[in-house]
Amino acid sequence: MLKQFAVALAVAASPFVPALAADLPSYPFIHVNAAADLHVMPNTGEIDFEIVSQDADLEAAWKLVSERLDASRALLAQHGVAVEDISVQDLWRRPLKQGDTVQAIETRAAIHATVRDLDGWTALIQALMAMPNVESLAVAFSRSDGDKIEAELVSQALGAARLKAQNIARGIGAKLGPANGVALAPLKNLSNAMGLAADGPRHAPVAAPRDPLLVGVQKLVQGVDVIYRIAK
Repeated sequence: MLKQFAVALAVAASPFVPALAADLPSYPFIHVNAAADLHVMPNTGEIDFEIVSQDADLEAAWKLVSERLDASRALLAQHGVAVEDISVQDLWRRPLKQGDTVQAIETRAAIHATVRDLDGWTALIQALMAMPNVESLAVAFSRSDGDKIEAELVSQALGAARLKAQNIARGIGAKLGPANGVALAPLKNLSNAMGLAADGPRHAPVAAPRDPLLVGVQKLVQGVDVIYRIAK
């Protein structure tokens, strides 16, 4: 996804102060979590595949792999993929064994391509799947404006968290103070210390469509954990 919108634990800048990893805050507080989601169509695709030869003859194997590499580059170029967006990430040979016996020698080349125009996506994937000696094809989708979308989701999630905290404060006859800790991932240590840890992640990532031929709507989710002071 957006190389999915999943982010490591982070804290906002001053005047926010991060909660300590193992200790509860020393002041009265309200701890809330909230999430925002957005349905978007991806506009960038990533393709990974391997070209494979099981010819034991080294020269013949590299010849076949090289020919298929040239053919795959030409195919990608025909579908508008720029030369700089195509890379050979690995080349290797390995023996295929059954017990201690070598059954065959396998030669592989791993290719990665970034597709920035998805209009011809289905035709491109169909053509790659039809190419001989192509295996392990995998795809992923994202948005080129991922940072902007993430910022929007964070803002919406923080707004939802503040509203939730205000409702809690009113419910206990108190006033909501400033936020003193913000994280874009669950505050596990705090939840464990209070006996409130969940069994699993609150906001599971949403996988890309399973069918590599399809470009589908993606649901992007961003959660926040916030600690607010209870005002005196």
